[in-house]
Amino acid sequence: MIEERGRVVAIGHDGIWVETVQRSGCHGCAAKSGCGTGLLGDFWASASRVFVPVDSAQHRQIALHDTVRIGIAENTLASSALVVYLLPLVTMLLGALGGEALAAEAGAISGAVVGLLTGGVAVRLYGYWNRRNPAFVPQFLGLERSHPCAVPASLK
Repeated sequence: MIEERGRVVAIGHDGIWVETVQRSGCHGCAAKSGCGTGLLGDFWASASRVFVPVDSAQHRQIALHDTVRIGIAENTLASSALVVYLLPLVTMLLGALGGEALAAEAGAISGAVVGLLTGGVAVRLYGYWNRRNPAFVPQFLGLERSHPCAVPASLK
């Protein structure tokens, strides 16, 4: 299970809206204060909101601005990442090979563009078909009252 902490920004009748701060993966080493990558990650940090379904027993314990832990299965994230990154690349290469067989270099270029667009549409359809799949819905893992989640002032 891949976990993330977030702040409750809204409470609905069947779930909560959680705001998480997306940062670069470069915040764990001792040199982060002097590292350009860490500074750029802080500059480009953005918040995203996600709806998390919560059962009625847990729903009563949650208050606005609480810090919560949410998670998603590792295999779901890994398989989705493969689809999102690999499918457009493969369709682009197949389009380029098909276009080259038909019309040399100009065909390869246009085939690559068509293949990339086809891969993008396929990724969009994959997301649409899985929009109600319970494996793709974040799970509520618990409250963290002792460790409040800070959202940078620039994102509020």
